[in-house]
Amino acid sequence: MMKHELVDIRMDFVLNLLRLHVVKQHGNELNTYCPKCDNKIKGEGHLYINVYKNTFYCHKCGVGGNALQLYAWLNNLDTKEAYREIVQELKGAKRARKAVAEPTATYNVNVVKTENLAPVEQRDLVYREFLNLLDLDDEHREHLLGRGLTDTFTKFKMYKSLNIKDEKSRKEICKKLIEKGLTLEGVPGFFRHSNGDWDFIPYNGFCIPVRDLEGRIQGLQVRIVGDTNGGKYRWFSSGNIPTGTGAKNFVHVVGTFNEERYKRVFIIEGALKADICSYLMDGEMFIGIPGIANSHDQVVEVVKKLGLKYEGEVYVVVDNDYYDKKEVKNSFERIKKKFNDNGISILRLGFNLNYKGFDDYLLAKVRGECV
Repeated sequence: MMKHELVDIRMDFVLNLLRLHVVKQHGNELNTYCPKCDNKIKGEGHLYINVYKNTFYCHKCGVGGNALQLYAWLNNLDTKEAYREIVQELKGAKRARKAVAEPTATYNVNVVKTENLAPVEQRDLVYREFLNLLDLDDEHREHLLGRGLTDTFTKFKMYKSLNIKDEKSRKEICKKLIEKGLTLEGVPGFFRHSNGDWDFIPYNGFCIPVRDLEGRIQGLQVRIVGDTNGGKYRWFSSGNIPTGTGAKNFVHVVGTFNEERYKRVFIIEGALKADICSYLMDGEMFIGIPGIANSHDQVVEVVKKLGLKYEGEVYVVVDNDYYDKKEVKNSFERIKKKFNDNGISILRLGFNLNYKGFDDYLLAKVRGECV
């Protein structure tokens, strides 16, 4: 007797069964209310789902896994029972149980394409030339200066504004890039119109070049200035457009690793925070991760390449809401375990509790406002 062929349980199908209340969607990243812990439907939810990676994690419940495990957890089933139910639904059988949450609209998830991502060498060339063609608005410049940076530093880091609303101007910039012999195919943020013209996604904010250990620009993270209903930070990405490419959660490396002076690295949430803290600490090395709950594998690989593993060599810096938010503590414990599993010891770096972020504390210290 032939064994039944196993069915791949995809997140997009499971989500259409569960009908969760989606608060925000950035490409393939969803923020939803968790039916287990979010009793009040207000503000940001605790349940985060990545459709492309087929993963979920609730920061309050501390539960995560794949699509099948999400369905099983929310319906109080074991994975075997959950698998049978999903397969029956896929085959068209009548579903016995009700959706976890009533949908407020027809729910459909578009998976962001990242499989056509161009090599980092190509992305680096495109982004460098692209940024050379942009300017930094006065509003965005003042924001950066207010956070302790200088004009020289912002120019060196190539921070530029992306709020070019005129489509003709955007297309002209893309045309100049192509005339330089650059290929925009597979570079997040760029896409083609139906007539073949290249364009890019505009944002009401400035971009932070996110670099790898070799200094190559992997992608651009955008700091929204003004209306931040969709979040302060977003990736320069065009993954929801058929001819575009989605960005991944790249980690950002900044600063100098100098064994003679200091043999250590600091891991912090956010590329901009990493740049600011490195600048205010005289160029020490920082690794910026998109979020304390994200990109753990990538940051471990960077630390491995640096050859660091002993106590006092690797510090993780989290905001001081660590003391108030269970989800922040849980995320720190997860990244700590990931490092420990790879034979690397880490320490959490504490700082003055009067300041939420380490960058705020360093700036106050530089200005002589605290000890």
